[in-house]
Amino acid sequence: MKYEIPLSKPDITAEDRDAVLATLNSTRLTMGSALLEFEAHLASVVRRPFAIGVSSAGTGLEICLRALGIGAGDEVLVPALSFASNVNAVMAVGATPVFVDCDSRTLNMRILDAECRITPKTRAVIGVPLLGNPAGLPELIAFCSRYEVPMIEHASEGLGSTIGNDNVGKFGRLSVFGFGPNRPIAAGEGGAIVTHDDRLAAACRALRNQGRIDRQSFPDQSPDLGMLMAFAGMGYDARFAEPLAALASSQLRRLDDIRAKRMEIASAYTRHLAGHRDLILPSVLENSQVCWPLFWVRLSDRFGVYERDAVIAGLHRHDVGAANHYPPSHLLPHVRIACGTKPGDCPSAESIGDRMVTLPMFTSMKIADVALVCQALEVVLSRIGVERP
Repeated sequence: MKYEIPLSKPDITAEDRDAVLATLNSTRLTMGSALLEFEAHLASVVRRPFAIGVSSAGTGLEICLRALGIGAGDEVLVPALSFASNVNAVMAVGATPVFVDCDSRTLNMRILDAECRITPKTRAVIGVPLLGNPAGLPELIAFCSRYEVPMIEHASEGLGSTIGNDNVGKFGRLSVFGFGPNRPIAAGEGGAIVTHDDRLAAACRALRNQGRIDRQSFPDQSPDLGMLMAFAGMGYDARFAEPLAALASSQLRRLDDIRAKRMEIASAYTRHLAGHRDLILPSVLENSQVCWPLFWVRLSDRFGVYERDAVIAGLHRHDVGAANHYPPSHLLPHVRIACGTKPGDCPSAESIGDRMVTLPMFTSMKIADVALVCQALEVVLSRIGVERP
Protein backbone atom coordinates (compact mmCIF):
# COMPACT_ATOMS: atom_id res chain seq x y z
CA MET A 1 0.00 0.00 0.00
CA LYS A 2 1.29 3.47 -0.94
CA TYR A 3 0.68 6.21 1.61
CA GLU A 4 2.51 9.13 -0.08
CA ILE A 5 3.40 11.01 3.11
CA PRO A 6 6.66 12.98 2.82
CA LEU A 7 9.15 13.44 5.65
CA SER A 8 8.49 17.19 5.65
CA LYS A 9 6.48 19.66 3.64
CA PRO A 10 6.45 23.47 3.57
CA ASP A 11 3.28 25.20 4.71
CA ILE A 12 3.00 28.22 2.39
CA THR A 13 -0.03 30.49 2.69
CA ALA A 14 -1.38 33.24 0.44
CA GLU A 15 0.06 35.79 2.89
CA ASP A 16 3.49 34.17 2.54
CA ARG A 17 3.32 34.41 -1.24
CA ASP A 18 2.23 38.04 -1.08
CA ALA A 19 5.15 38.87 1.21
CA VAL A 20 7.64 37.31 -1.20
CA LEU A 21 6.04 38.96 -4.22
CA ALA A 22 6.30 42.37 -2.55
CA THR A 23 10.09 42.00 -2.38
CA LEU A 24 10.23 40.97 -6.04
CA ASN A 25 8.39 44.17 -6.93
CA SER A 26 10.77 46.32 -4.87
CA THR A 27 14.12 47.84 -5.83
CA ARG A 28 16.28 45.66 -3.56
CA LEU A 29 16.71 41.88 -3.39
CA THR A 30 19.19 41.86 -0.50
CA MET A 31 20.00 43.91 2.61
CA GLY A 32 16.74 45.84 2.39
CA SER A 33 13.63 46.60 4.40
CA ALA A 34 12.36 43.00 4.48
CA LEU A 35 15.57 41.91 6.22
CA LEU A 36 15.33 44.74 8.75
CA GLU A 37 11.71 43.86 9.48
CA PHE A 38 12.56 40.18 9.86
CA GLU A 39 15.46 40.89 12.22
CA ALA A 40 13.32 43.09 14.45
CA HIS A 41 10.52 40.51 14.41
CA LEU A 42 12.78 37.58 15.32
CA ALA A 43 14.54 39.55 18.06
CA SER A 44 11.15 40.28 19.62
CA VAL A 45 10.00 36.65 19.40
CA VAL A 46 13.13 35.18 21.01
CA ARG A 47 13.54 38.10 23.46
CA ARG A 48 17.04 39.13 22.43
CA PRO A 49 17.97 42.72 21.53
CA PHE A 50 19.92 41.91 18.36
CA ALA A 51 19.19 39.63 15.40
CA ILE A 52 21.37 39.29 12.29
CA GLY A 53 20.00 37.49 9.25
CA VAL A 54 22.48 35.18 7.47
CA SER A 55 22.46 32.83 4.49
CA SER A 56 22.33 29.61 6.55
CA ALA A 57 22.62 28.31 10.07
CA GLY A 58 25.87 26.51 9.22
CA THR A 59 27.51 29.71 8.02
CA GLY A 60 26.00 31.46 11.04
CA LEU A 61 27.84 29.05 13.34
CA GLU A 62 31.13 29.78 11.62
CA ILE A 63 30.48 33.53 11.87
CA CYS A 64 29.80 33.16 15.61
CA LEU A 65 33.06 31.30 16.15
CA ARG A 66 35.01 33.96 14.26
CA ALA A 67 33.22 36.76 16.13
CA LEU A 68 34.43 35.15 19.36
CA GLY A 69 37.99 35.04 18.00
CA ILE A 70 38.16 31.25 17.94
CA GLY A 71 40.70 29.62 15.62
CA ALA A 72 43.79 27.45 15.42
CA GLY A 73 44.93 26.03 18.76
CA ASP A 74 41.49 26.41 20.36
CA GLU A 75 39.12 23.61 21.34
CA VAL A 76 35.32 23.66 21.10
CA LEU A 77 33.05 21.15 22.84
CA VAL A 78 30.59 19.71 20.30
CA PRO A 79 27.74 17.22 20.87
CA ALA A 80 28.55 13.87 19.28
CA LEU A 81 24.91 13.25 18.38
CA SER A 82 24.10 16.22 16.16
CA PHE A 83 24.11 17.50 12.61
CA ALA A 84 27.40 17.76 10.71
CA SER A 85 27.25 21.57 10.54
CA ASN A 86 28.42 21.85 14.15
CA VAL A 87 31.71 20.06 13.67
CA ASN A 88 32.16 21.46 10.15
CA ALA A 89 32.00 25.04 11.46
CA VAL A 90 34.60 24.32 14.14
CA MET A 91 36.94 22.70 11.64
CA ALA A 92 36.40 25.53 9.12
CA VAL A 93 37.85 28.13 11.53
CA GLY A 94 40.84 25.89 12.28
CA ALA A 95 39.79 24.95 15.81
CA THR A 96 39.68 21.41 17.22
CA PRO A 97 36.28 19.80 17.91
CA VAL A 98 36.08 17.84 21.16
CA PHE A 99 33.10 15.51 21.13
CA VAL A 100 30.81 15.12 24.13
CA ASP A 101 28.55 12.09 24.52
CA CYS A 102 24.79 12.46 24.86
CA ASP A 103 22.32 11.85 27.63
CA SER A 104 20.48 8.62 26.82
CA ARG A 105 17.10 10.10 27.76
CA THR A 106 17.13 13.63 26.32
CA LEU A 107 19.74 12.94 23.56
CA ASN A 108 21.36 16.29 24.35
CA MET A 109 24.91 16.91 25.61
CA ARG A 110 25.65 15.10 28.87
CA ILE A 111 27.10 17.52 31.41
CA LEU A 112 29.13 14.88 33.24
CA ASP A 113 30.90 13.97 30.03
CA ALA A 114 31.48 17.64 29.21
CA GLU A 115 33.13 17.99 32.63
CA CYS A 116 35.58 15.27 31.62
CA ARG A 117 36.39 16.84 28.24
CA ILE A 118 36.92 20.49 29.09
CA THR A 119 40.54 21.70 29.14
CA PRO A 120 42.36 25.04 29.42
CA LYS A 121 42.22 25.15 25.60
CA THR A 122 38.40 25.05 25.53
CA ARG A 123 37.20 28.36 24.11
CA ALA A 124 33.50 27.63 23.47
CA VAL A 125 30.71 25.07 23.74
CA ILE A 126 28.16 24.43 21.01
CA GLY A 127 24.89 23.55 22.72
CA VAL A 128 22.16 21.93 20.62
CA PRO A 129 18.51 21.28 21.56
CA LEU A 130 18.41 18.16 19.38
CA LEU A 131 15.26 17.91 17.27
CA GLY A 132 13.86 20.87 19.20
CA ASN A 133 14.05 19.39 22.71
CA PRO A 134 15.43 22.04 25.14
CA ALA A 135 16.07 19.59 28.00
CA GLY A 136 19.45 20.23 29.60
CA LEU A 137 19.99 23.75 28.24
CA PRO A 138 19.74 25.44 31.67
CA GLU A 139 22.28 22.99 33.09
CA LEU A 140 24.58 23.46 30.09
CA ILE A 141 24.62 27.25 30.34
CA ALA A 142 25.32 26.90 34.08
CA PHE A 143 28.26 24.64 33.21
CA CYS A 144 29.56 27.23 30.72
CA SER A 145 29.20 30.01 33.29
CA ARG A 146 31.08 28.00 35.87
CA TYR A 147 34.04 27.57 33.54
CA GLU A 148 33.68 31.06 32.02
CA VAL A 149 33.35 29.63 28.50
CA PRO A 150 30.80 31.10 26.05
CA MET A 151 28.06 28.88 24.68
CA ILE A 152 26.98 29.11 21.07
CA GLU A 153 23.44 27.78 21.05
CA HIS A 154 22.72 26.05 17.76
CA ALA A 155 18.95 26.44 17.97
CA SER A 156 18.04 25.67 14.34
CA GLU A 157 15.62 22.93 15.32
CA GLY A 158 14.28 24.67 18.40
CA LEU A 159 12.58 27.90 17.33
CA GLY A 160 9.30 27.96 19.25
CA SER A 161 10.45 25.45 21.90
CA THR A 162 10.43 26.53 25.56
CA ILE A 163 11.65 25.28 28.93
CA GLY A 164 10.19 26.88 32.04
CA ASN A 165 10.01 30.61 31.43
CA ASP A 166 12.80 30.58 28.84
CA ASN A 167 12.66 30.02 25.11
CA VAL A 168 15.23 28.31 22.93
CA GLY A 169 17.57 30.96 21.53
CA LYS A 170 17.82 32.80 24.84
CA PHE A 171 20.56 30.68 26.40
CA GLY A 172 23.68 31.17 24.31
CA ARG A 173 25.94 34.19 24.29
CA LEU A 174 25.28 33.83 20.59
CA SER A 175 22.41 31.69 19.29
CA VAL A 176 21.83 30.51 15.73
CA PHE A 177 18.58 29.64 13.96
CA GLY A 178 18.04 28.01 10.59
CA PHE A 179 15.07 28.07 8.23
CA GLY A 180 15.69 25.00 6.09
CA PRO A 181 12.91 22.96 4.46
CA ASN A 182 12.02 20.75 7.45
CA ARG A 183 11.88 23.52 10.03
CA PRO A 184 8.66 24.90 11.55
CA ILE A 185 9.68 28.23 9.96
CA ALA A 186 10.80 27.08 6.51
CA ALA A 187 12.16 29.58 4.01
CA GLY A 188 14.05 26.86 2.14
CA GLU A 189 17.38 28.37 3.17
CA GLY A 190 18.60 31.13 5.46
CA GLY A 191 19.32 31.60 9.12
CA ALA A 192 19.86 34.17 11.83
CA ILE A 193 22.14 34.93 14.76
CA VAL A 194 20.70 36.45 17.94
CA THR A 195 22.61 37.90 20.89
CA HIS A 196 22.45 40.39 23.75
CA ASP A 197 26.02 41.64 23.08
CA ASP A 198 26.18 44.74 20.88
CA ARG A 199 29.88 44.23 20.11
CA LEU A 200 29.33 40.67 18.91
CA ALA A 201 26.26 41.75 16.95
CA ALA A 202 28.32 44.36 15.10
CA ALA A 203 31.06 41.80 14.39
CA CYS A 204 28.52 39.31 13.00
CA ARG A 205 26.92 41.96 10.78
CA ALA A 206 30.31 42.77 9.26
CA LEU A 207 31.30 39.10 8.88
CA ARG A 208 28.11 38.20 6.99
CA ASN A 209 28.90 40.84 4.32
CA GLN A 210 32.58 40.34 3.50
CA GLY A 211 33.64 42.37 6.54
CA ARG A 212 31.95 45.53 5.29
CA ILE A 213 31.03 48.40 7.61
CA ASP A 214 29.72 50.77 4.93
CA ARG A 215 28.36 54.21 5.65
CA GLN A 216 26.09 56.48 3.64
CA SER A 217 26.91 59.95 2.39
CA PHE A 218 23.98 61.72 4.06
CA PRO A 219 21.67 61.09 7.02
CA ASP A 220 18.60 59.04 6.04
CA GLN A 221 19.97 58.39 2.56
CA SER A 222 18.17 55.58 0.75
CA PRO A 223 20.34 52.45 0.45
CA ASP A 224 19.24 52.30 -3.20
CA LEU A 225 21.66 55.16 -3.94
CA GLY A 226 24.77 53.27 -2.91
CA MET A 227 27.31 53.76 -0.17
CA LEU A 228 30.86 54.60 0.78
CA MET A 229 32.32 51.11 0.98
CA ALA A 230 34.54 50.32 3.99
CA PHE A 231 35.89 47.09 5.51
CA ALA A 232 36.72 45.99 9.05
CA GLY A 233 38.34 42.69 8.05
CA MET A 234 37.58 39.37 6.38
CA GLY A 235 34.07 38.07 5.92
CA TYR A 236 31.62 35.94 3.97
CA ASP A 237 28.97 36.26 1.31
CA ALA A 238 26.35 35.29 3.88
CA ARG A 239 23.47 37.71 3.35
CA PHE A 240 19.85 36.66 3.86
CA ALA A 241 18.05 37.51 0.61
CA GLU A 242 14.98 39.75 0.80
CA PRO A 243 12.45 37.19 -0.56
CA LEU A 244 13.56 34.57 1.97
CA ALA A 245 13.56 37.10 4.82
CA ALA A 246 10.02 38.13 3.90
CA LEU A 247 8.89 34.50 3.73
CA ALA A 248 10.43 33.68 7.13
CA SER A 249 8.93 36.80 8.72
CA SER A 250 5.48 36.02 7.35
CA GLN A 251 5.60 32.50 8.79
CA LEU A 252 6.96 33.81 12.08
CA ARG A 253 3.69 35.69 12.59
CA ARG A 254 1.89 32.37 13.05
CA LEU A 255 4.56 30.62 15.13
CA ASP A 256 2.15 29.99 18.01
CA ASP A 257 -0.31 28.23 15.70
CA ILE A 258 2.51 26.24 14.07
CA ARG A 259 3.77 25.06 17.45
CA ALA A 260 0.29 24.09 18.62
CA LYS A 261 -0.33 22.06 15.49
CA ARG A 262 3.00 20.25 15.67
CA MET A 263 2.51 19.46 19.34
CA GLU A 264 -0.88 17.99 18.45
CA ILE A 265 0.74 15.79 15.80
CA ALA A 266 3.46 14.66 18.23
CA SER A 267 0.77 13.76 20.80
CA ALA A 268 -1.00 11.67 18.17
CA TYR A 269 2.22 9.79 17.44
CA THR A 270 2.68 9.14 21.15
CA ARG A 271 -0.86 7.80 21.53
CA HIS A 272 -0.41 5.42 18.61
CA LEU A 273 3.06 4.15 19.49
CA ALA A 274 3.18 4.24 23.31
CA GLY A 275 3.58 0.81 24.86
CA HIS A 276 5.39 -0.78 21.95
CA ARG A 277 8.03 -2.92 23.58
CA ASP A 278 10.65 -2.25 20.91
CA LEU A 279 10.12 1.48 20.38
CA ILE A 280 11.50 4.20 22.65
CA LEU A 281 9.64 7.49 22.25
CA PRO A 282 10.89 11.04 22.87
CA SER A 283 11.20 12.18 26.47
CA VAL A 284 9.94 15.75 27.04
CA LEU A 285 10.16 17.47 30.42
CA GLU A 286 6.88 18.55 32.03
CA ASN A 287 7.91 22.21 31.99
CA SER A 288 8.83 22.15 28.28
CA GLN A 289 7.13 22.64 24.95
CA VAL A 290 8.74 21.31 21.78
CA CYS A 291 7.99 22.84 18.37
CA TRP A 292 8.76 19.57 16.61
CA PRO A 293 10.80 19.82 13.37
CA LEU A 294 10.48 16.03 13.01
CA PHE A 295 9.22 13.23 15.23
CA TRP A 296 11.64 10.48 16.17
CA VAL A 297 11.48 6.96 17.54
CA ARG A 298 14.31 4.71 18.63
CA LEU A 299 14.51 0.96 18.24
CA SER A 300 15.19 -0.95 21.44
CA ASP A 301 18.63 -2.26 22.35
CA ARG A 302 17.80 -5.60 20.71
CA PHE A 303 18.33 -3.96 17.34
CA GLY A 304 21.09 -2.13 15.54
CA VAL A 305 21.93 -0.16 12.44
CA TYR A 306 20.98 -3.01 10.07
CA GLU A 307 17.43 -3.19 11.41
CA ARG A 308 17.20 0.62 11.55
CA ASP A 309 18.10 0.86 7.86
CA ALA A 310 15.60 -1.90 7.08
CA VAL A 311 12.85 0.08 8.83
CA ILE A 312 13.68 3.23 6.83
CA ALA A 313 13.82 1.29 3.55
CA GLY A 314 10.52 -0.41 4.38
CA LEU A 315 8.78 2.90 5.06
CA HIS A 316 10.17 4.29 1.81
CA ARG A 317 8.66 1.33 -0.07
CA HIS A 318 5.30 2.48 1.31
CA ASP A 319 6.07 6.07 0.23
CA VAL A 320 6.31 7.16 3.85
CA GLY A 321 9.07 9.60 4.75
CA ALA A 322 11.77 8.45 7.17
CA ALA A 323 15.43 9.22 7.80
CA ASN A 324 18.35 8.60 10.17
CA HIS A 325 18.76 11.85 12.08
CA TYR A 326 21.65 11.85 13.02
CA PRO A 327 24.79 9.83 12.30
CA PRO A 328 27.21 10.58 15.18
CA SER A 329 29.33 13.48 13.98
CA HIS A 330 32.61 12.16 15.40
CA LEU A 331 32.35 9.17 13.05
CA LEU A 332 31.84 11.14 9.84
CA PRO A 333 34.58 10.10 7.38
CA HIS A 334 36.26 13.50 7.08
CA VAL A 335 36.17 13.99 10.85
CA ARG A 336 37.79 10.63 11.54
CA ILE A 337 40.59 11.47 9.11
CA ALA A 338 41.16 14.97 10.49
CA CYS A 339 40.64 14.31 14.21
CA GLY A 340 41.53 10.64 14.67
CA THR A 341 38.16 9.85 16.25
CA LYS A 342 36.97 6.25 16.29
CA PRO A 343 34.07 4.00 17.30
CA GLY A 344 33.78 3.77 21.06
CA ASP A 345 34.69 7.41 21.74
CA CYS A 346 31.06 8.34 22.50
CA PRO A 347 29.24 5.04 23.07
CA SER A 348 25.82 6.44 23.96
CA ALA A 349 25.67 8.64 20.85
CA GLU A 350 26.81 5.73 18.70
CA SER A 351 24.25 3.31 20.11
CA ILE A 352 21.39 5.80 19.83
CA GLY A 353 22.47 7.07 16.41
CA ASP A 354 22.37 3.52 15.06
CA ARG A 355 18.75 3.04 16.17
CA MET A 356 16.98 6.37 15.61
CA VAL A 357 14.33 6.83 12.93
CA THR A 358 12.74 10.20 12.19
CA LEU A 359 9.14 10.17 10.98
CA PRO A 360 7.05 12.68 9.00
CA MET A 361 6.18 15.97 10.66
CA PHE A 362 4.77 19.05 8.95
CA THR A 363 2.30 21.71 9.94
CA SER A 364 -0.41 20.70 7.46
CA MET A 365 -0.19 17.02 8.45
CA LYS A 366 -3.52 15.46 9.41
CA ILE A 367 -4.08 13.23 12.42
CA ALA A 368 -5.25 10.60 9.95
CA ASP A 369 -1.83 10.83 8.29
CA VAL A 370 -0.21 10.05 11.64
CA ALA A 371 -2.33 6.92 11.93
CA LEU A 372 -1.23 5.85 8.44
CA VAL A 373 2.45 6.42 9.25
CA CYS A 374 2.12 4.37 12.42
CA GLN A 375 0.26 1.65 10.53
CA ALA A 376 3.05 1.46 7.96
CA LEU A 377 5.66 1.42 10.75
CA GLU A 378 3.87 -1.49 12.44
CA VAL A 379 3.85 -3.44 9.17
CA VAL A 380 7.52 -2.81 8.56
CA LEU A 381 8.49 -3.70 12.12
CA SER A 382 6.54 -6.95 11.95
CA ARG A 383 8.52 -7.92 8.86
CA ILE A 384 11.83 -7.65 10.70
CA GLY A 385 10.55 -9.70 13.59
CA VAL A 386 9.30 -6.98 15.91
CA GLU A 387 5.88 -7.60 17.41
CA ARG A 388 3.76 -6.05 20.10
CA PRO A 389 3.65 -8.02 23.37
